Amino acid sequence: MAVSRLKKAELYYHKSLSDQVAGILQESGACQIIGTEENSSAPKEMTEQLNLSSEYLADVRYLMRTLTPYFNDPVPALDRMLGERPEVSMQDLKNLSAEKDLKNLCEIVRNNEHGLAEVKLELSQAKANLNLLENLKFFPFQLSIVTEGTKTVKGLVGSVKFENLAGLKGALGDFSKYAKETELVISDYDEKKNPQEVYAGLIYSVDIEKEVLELCAKNGLSLIDVPAEFKDTAQNETEKLNLLISESEKRENDLISTLKDLASENMPDIQKLSDYYNSMAGRYQEMSRSLDTECTMLTRFWIPTQEAEKLKAKLEAISPEIELNYSDPAPDEEPPTLLNNGSLVRPFNILTELYSPPVYRGIDPTPLLAPFFWLFFGMCLGDAGYALVMMGTIWFVFRKYKKIPLGIKDFIMLFAFASVSTFIYGIISGSFFGNFIDSFVPILVPLKNSLMLVDPMTNPMQVLGISLLLGVIHLMFGLLIAAFDKFRHGEVIDAIGNDLSWFFLIVGLCLFGVGFGGMLPPHFTDIGRAMAIIGAVVIFLYAGKGKPGIFSKIISGFLALYGSTSYLGDILSYSRLLALGFGSAVIGMVINLLGGLAADIPYIGWVVAVIVIVGGHIFSILINLLGAFVHPLRLQYVEFFGKFYTGGGESFTPLKLSQEFVTVKA
Repeated sequence: MAVSRLKKAELYYHKSLSDQVAGILQESGACQIIGTEENSSAPKEMTEQLNLSSEYLADVRYLMRTLTPYFNDPVPALDRMLGERPEVSMQDLKNLSAEKDLKNLCEIVRNNEHGLAEVKLELSQAKANLNLLENLKFFPFQLSIVTEGTKTVKGLVGSVKFENLAGLKGALGDFSKYAKETELVISDYDEKKNPQEVYAGLIYSVDIEKEVLELCAKNGLSLIDVPAEFKDTAQNETEKLNLLISESEKRENDLISTLKDLASENMPDIQKLSDYYNSMAGRYQEMSRSLDTECTMLTRFWIPTQEAEKLKAKLEAISPEIELNYSDPAPDEEPPTLLNNGSLVRPFNILTELYSPPVYRGIDPTPLLAPFFWLFFGMCLGDAGYALVMMGTIWFVFRKYKKIPLGIKDFIMLFAFASVSTFIYGIISGSFFGNFIDSFVPILVPLKNSLMLVDPMTNPMQVLGISLLLGVIHLMFGLLIAAFDKFRHGEVIDAIGNDLSWFFLIVGLCLFGVGFGGMLPPHFTDIGRAMAIIGAVVIFLYAGKGKPGIFSKIISGFLALYGSTSYLGDILSYSRLLALGFGSAVIGMVINLLGGLAADIPYIGWVVAVIVIVGGHIFSILINLLGAFVHPLRLQYVEFFGKFYTGGGESFTPLKLSQEFVTVKA
């Protein structure tokens, strides 16, 4: 319905004009390049430019990755996303790229980064050794006795579990030769505090090293590996290490300060160059899909019909030697899909694109789902107070940010529209921040009650009935769309047998039921019965179409009629409209109840009550917004789309400029 008509373009131009042509195609943002045959080679000029741009882009990405942690960006990420970006021209960016020596800057940053990494490693090792020395302060000898030893004496240090300490002492004392030739030093400990382990040092003769090590191992002494550079006492080595740490930390701070200065001085330009080289790499990547001869190039692309003549005028202004021909897509071609809806429907495009775009010649379901999603969202959130908060927030965003990109603006407008349905349903269901009016503003209760048409809290069956009725309408509308699509493709029998027959059966059963229940005049019972019978007969006969024998036809017919149970399940799915709206109201009531109870606290009660009520409702809005978005979307994707829509199209992805950090002026 609202899929843009595209033209297939064939653009012939001299290679000397390739940069100008590529720039115009990219800046137009309206051309999706068509790839060439797999066995064709890319134009050499485009490949060379792509390699050069990619090389610079790699440098920019390295600088971005390295300097961003040291850069205090004056433009917050949210502001930038909402369009608060500096405006520059492509010529400005090109001039900047010529002025900025990225290679030299990368070398400077890399040297500082490597120096910082080395200092951090030194500090990490030094602090680990400092902890080790803290545990060795009990050892009164020089540590060289442990790390090197002498010709006659060696030493070791280790830790032993407290329960094994007595065994270690006893084992050393059992043998006089060990006792005479060894000296055991134990760290201080408080036996009353039941220590887990203690540290021990041992001096022994090199002649009995093997026996001593075996004895220590058997008695649970875990040796500590002392670094070879430690020669002095633990106390003196600690002082040296503290001095080293102090010097390393100074070097670290100096390097960090240098990186911060580099970031502050260069990051604004690097951000601009990031967009520039991303744009250039994307440009040459796409243009390398062109065909070429020795002197000329051929670029094919899709372009929306409404943009075709404007682009042609721009290209012909470059040189009269440019030839641009347009043609309609061939019947066997499947162009990409560009949704083209008006301002009221366009915000809902994202819902279709999240599922799958339609094929080029298919139906755009966006205008069809938009009113239902709008209504279902309002019923699921269903609170006029929450709607006012949404409206106020959106108003603030639009007032503060004047340059919001179209895609983000449409997404915000989707919620702006949904807040209207939420407000309307909140008024007619009497929900304003839950039961806030009943609890805290009783003077407004008569006004609130006078506007109420439904009451999910006291009469949920009424809302359930409305929800199920909307479900029937939604599903039957989907069947009518499917029938219409088949009719326009000449599939009349399939439209009647596969879609209209189910429409007659389901609508007929509904009319029969409400008529029989006395909710409609009695003649609706007869109308419903007739519709249901006609629908069932058509379904039965259509299901047996093409089956070889009468028995197979009968079985297929009954199996098809059994499929009505799936429609029952689909209709019951719409009970979630009641459930989510009911849940939102109940959460609001609980928050108000807690706020009322908090108000009874002496002196500070109202302060606590305000915090509970405001904080609680903000939390409730965020949680219920998610549910109000996801569940109506599920009803569109599963129940509604399941009746007529399959998607399968390829989104229109034109060659365009990268504008993450800057806005490129025309």
